[in-house]
Amino acid sequence: MQYAKVTGTTVNQFPYTFRDLKNDNPGVSFPDDITVITLSDWGVVEVTQLADPSFDPATQRIEQGVPVFNDPNWEVIQVITALTQQEQDAIAVRTARQEDIAAMKADAEVLALLKARPSAINNYIDNNVTNLAEAKTVLKILARAVAVLAHTTIN
Repeated sequence: MQYAKVTGTTVNQFPYTFRDLKNDNPGVSFPDDITVITLSDWGVVEVTQLADPSFDPATQRIEQGVPVFNDPNWEVIQVITALTQQEQDAIAVRTARQEDIAAMKADAEVLALLKARPSAINNYIDNNVTNLAEAKTVLKILARAVAVLAHTTIN
């Protein structure tokens, strides 16, 4: 349950906790099983969280709104705010990085290369690269691994 400290129909603090009430009133001994009626004596009201609106996380964020008095209840909704271009770009970079890492983890050849000890890599190349086509294959694996690693460290 959420609470707010109010004066009339003006919200002074939200959210407002039992700890806040005790801190605001250090000389008062409140019972552990305090009721909503008792809380109202101290200007504290119960706030009902309304259903969240739908939003696009790529271009918007959802934030806690301010409670409003909708007689006889106090209600709060989440507010949709547009992301700045900088925030959208940061999300795009994080998403691309996560996709790159997922692709790397799904690529058995790249994963084997990244987990291999240097001597094992040397042995693999010595034993398996005997022509240009095989060299290109190994270079492509190396390039995929380096690209993913570079993107995770540079960005």
